[in-house]
Amino acid sequence: MKSAYVTGATGCVGRNLVEELLKDDWTITVLHRKTSDLSRLDGCDVRFREVDLHNPESVHQALPEAADALFHAAGNTSFWRGHAERQWKDNVLATKNLVRTALDRGIGRLIFTSTGATLGFQYVDQFHLDWVPNNYIRTKLESEMAVYQGIEQGLDAVILQPIIILGPYDYNNYSTIFRNMKHRFSRVCFPGRIAFCHAGDVARAHVQAFEKGRRGEHYVLGGTYTTWFEAFQKICRRLDVPDPVVLPKPVLAVIARCMAAVSAVTGKEPLLTPDLVRLLKDSCDVVDYEKWKAREELGYESRDLDTMVEDCYQWLVQAGLL
Repeated sequence: MKSAYVTGATGCVGRNLVEELLKDDWTITVLHRKTSDLSRLDGCDVRFREVDLHNPESVHQALPEAADALFHAAGNTSFWRGHAERQWKDNVLATKNLVRTALDRGIGRLIFTSTGATLGFQYVDQFHLDWVPNNYIRTKLESEMAVYQGIEQGLDAVILQPIIILGPYDYNNYSTIFRNMKHRFSRVCFPGRIAFCHAGDVARAHVQAFEKGRRGEHYVLGGTYTTWFEAFQKICRRLDVPDPVVLPKPVLAVIARCMAAVSAVTGKEPLLTPDLVRLLKDSCDVVDYEKWKAREELGYESRDLDTMVEDCYQWLVQAGLL
């Protein structure tokens, strides 16, 4: 039986990944924070080990022996600048500590979950990270650099870069669109186009990255390339509520600034942030070579958007979240 350490197992990618690993009879050790909601893994045959990923000594103690794989799916996806310092620790410091420990322990392969949002900054080096205007993208890019530095020191690692992930076990990210469309009187959506990928297929790609991925390679995981409006519209129609309205980016920017001002007083993360609004545009689809590489080397294909919406909807209902 193959053995794996998994971070972020209570999140969307990590929880789907645990399911895929269990199908293949892996022995799984879940590395979790003290505050993690482990009930999300009820019924899963996994071991639990508490760890502070910010603390290198804690990471060393949590990984006492080698394993076939370390799947690092944990990450702070906030677009609020109020979380900037915490986000650097969650994304960059945690990755550096895991890379160092993976080298020391002789981990077979590290599979790192990054984001397709770093693609536009692939030529930014360590000394020009401040050029990246978004803290989330900047910290994920710096985390990728930490993995590549580990590779130079002998680490066997593969980086995965999914775009917009939609599907089951999404507690906090894009599944919130369902709840907002269901319960809010005003239904507005984002402008622009982007690629959507099924959470289960992204998780399967992680397993395939261990089995088939090339050392030191990155794989972009895309899927249905369409407008945010079409995605929101499909969600609204599944919920049997009126279609959303697309607000122009300047209007969203004003709303985001107002929400940010309120958050500065309350200390609570806003629903919409200026950093998020700045990202809303017609993002390019995944280029053909990257699609081919993920398909040919990992066997990656994403299910269509209708399936993503339906699977996420059914899970939300079963989980009592909708």
